[in-house]
Amino acid sequence: MNKKILIIAALLMVVCIGGAFAWAIGIQGGGGYPAGGGAAVTFKLDSLPLVFAADAAIYSNAFMIGLTGDYWFLNDTLVDTGIGPLGWFLGAGAGVGLWLGDDIFGIQLAARLPIGLNMMIPVGSIEIEPYIQVVPTLGANLMYGDIFHFGVAGNLGLRFHF
Repeated sequence: MNKKILIIAALLMVVCIGGAFAWAIGIQGGGGYPAGGGAAVTFKLDSLPLVFAADAAIYSNAFMIGLTGDYWFLNDTLVDTGIGPLGWFLGAGAGVGLWLGDDIFGIQLAARLPIGLNMMIPVGSIEIEPYIQVVPTLGANLMYGDIFHFGVAGNLGLRFHF
C-alpha cells in the first residue's frame, strides 16, 4: 500500500513540475576540430536558462556518446525580424563523453563556452527555435590520447518549444 502511494505521489510531482515549466526538445548536427561530426538530441527549459544535449558520433575506428549541459547567462534580442526575434546567446557549461572502439576506451571531460544566434518563430501554440552555435571547449582525456585538449565545434539545430 505504501509503495502505491509513493508511486502515485511521484507521478503527480512529475506531472505538476512538467506543467509548471515550459520546455523545448529538438535536434542538432555539426562538426568540429579535432573530432568530426555528430548528431544530438537537445532539451531546453524555458523558465531557466539551461540547455542539455545527448550526442553521438561514429568515426572510422571509434564511437562516441556524450552529454552536455550549458547555462546561458546572456540571451538577448538583436532585432525583431517580423517573423520572430533574432537573438544571440552566450553561456558556460560542461560535457562528458565516452569513446569506444578498436583499441580505444576513454572518457573525456570538457568545459564549454557556447555562443550563437537563435530565432523564436511562433507557429500556432508552439514556437520553433532554429539556431547556430560555435562552442570552444577545453578538456581532459582520461585513459586515451593526450591528456589536455582544445576543441571547437559548430552546430546547426532546431528546437520545438511547448
